[in-house]
Amino acid sequence: MKKTLLLGLMLLGAYSAKAQQFPTFEAEDINGNMHSVQDYLAEGKTVLLDISATWCAPCWNFHNAHTLEKIYETYGPGGSDEVVVIFVEGDPWTPANNLYGEGTSINYSPPRPPIGDWTEGVPYPIINDDNLINAVGLTGFPSLYRICPDGTYVQIPNSQMGNIQNIINSMNVCGTLTGASNHAKIESEDLRVCVANSNAAASASFTNYGTNAITSATFNIKNSSNEVVATKEYTGNVATYASATVTFDDAAYATGEYTVEIASINGAAPYSAANNNFNIVEANETSINAVVKVYTDNYPSEVSWAIKDSNGTTVANGGPYQPGDEDEYGAGGPDANTTKTHYVVLPEAIDCYSVVMYDGFGDGWIYGSTQHGIEIFSHDGTVSIFQKIVGSLNFGDELTTESAFKTNGILGNETFETAKFSIYPNPTNGILNFATQEAVNVSIVDLTGKVVFTASNINNGDSVNLSSLQAGMYIAKIKGTSTERIEKVVIK
Repeated sequence: MKKTLLLGLMLLGAYSAKAQQFPTFEAEDINGNMHSVQDYLAEGKTVLLDISATWCAPCWNFHNAHTLEKIYETYGPGGSDEVVVIFVEGDPWTPANNLYGEGTSINYSPPRPPIGDWTEGVPYPIINDDNLINAVGLTGFPSLYRICPDGTYVQIPNSQMGNIQNIINSMNVCGTLTGASNHAKIESEDLRVCVANSNAAASASFTNYGTNAITSATFNIKNSSNEVVATKEYTGNVATYASATVTFDDAAYATGEYTVEIASINGAAPYSAANNNFNIVEANETSINAVVKVYTDNYPSEVSWAIKDSNGTTVANGGPYQPGDEDEYGAGGPDANTTKTHYVVLPEAIDCYSVVMYDGFGDGWIYGSTQHGIEIFSHDGTVSIFQKIVGSLNFGDELTTESAFKTNGILGNETFETAKFSIYPNPTNGILNFATQEAVNVSIVDLTGKVVFTASNINNGDSVNLSSLQAGMYIAKIKGTSTERIEKVVIK
């Protein structure tokens, strides 16, 4: 998936120096904002301009290296504001919708469809322009230009585009860049828990976009009332453009939205605010039989997956799938960019499961214009229980989602007749009353699957005393001659 930085059309070697001025370029980006290279230069900014094509694999490789994003965060508007980064889709035969991974090219035979969604997660301007390639005399994709405030420019050799320091050194020719110190961005995903208000360890990753190393930092989690509910001190050594992860101590979180922030870096306030919102999400519940849909990318022979129980044991898995013959790595074929459907039956137990996505080459599921990921549905395929779409995220060899979903321990086609049965009050202080049209047996199971209480031959109006159990959530399995159901029971 595949993986060397080559030219889309031809390889350019040494610096292509241009003594003349960069041609006048003014255009509207995909969000309707106007950009003028000459106006930015007049403000004393250095401009870094990437011209690529949506079908170009080397362009896509460079795009997903996030080199321009890193430069933007350090030296662009969110950092020292010395550099303007612009992405231009320069092929006249690729319509604008190709930028979103949709449609295909025109005039090419065979057509050249876009490799993926070029807009996802991009903080800098994206422009679709048909004329700039002629103005600069472009001879291949990708082409990266450094334009100094005085208007002179060079094309940075493709052989040097893989090293971010080479690009920064080229920009320093225009005047040494200052950058920002104690500058970072933080990212966090939703924290999935099996049961709300149960203990969980939240985590967040941060990337150092400052020009100095991060050796210490303070992280806070705040609730929707802006109250600090968790704090974590970090010590280490995170170099520029390197990343690290902080994991907070276990805490009980109610479901809802939270904010994780970097309160200090190296004992000082961050260069700019660094925070990110995330949600505490309780795992959805399903029966033990479920439908797994895998959305493959363009290299299906590298795609596989597994469902693991709370002990880490694999209980269902699939892939890799049939390789194609479009290149030596197995691109294309009938299993590429499609949906592979699996029907699985999980162990007959109440449990909480993790979902693992694997890539055999180690570069995630990122190639192809379709969505890539995995989704789990109820036994009849009508209700989505869990979904993980990776987009352009290169997760490497493996991506695990903990507490992806939970099961109620029964088959999805069993019948529950609500009209014949109810229990109350729920939540309860311990006494649980039964309204039933027939005698039933009940088993109370904790969230580890252990049976902690049983009772037999319970009739209408009978009660059971659960006050000996610890406060928390339990599962009641009730079974009669014609009635069988699962109920959640909360003991206060």
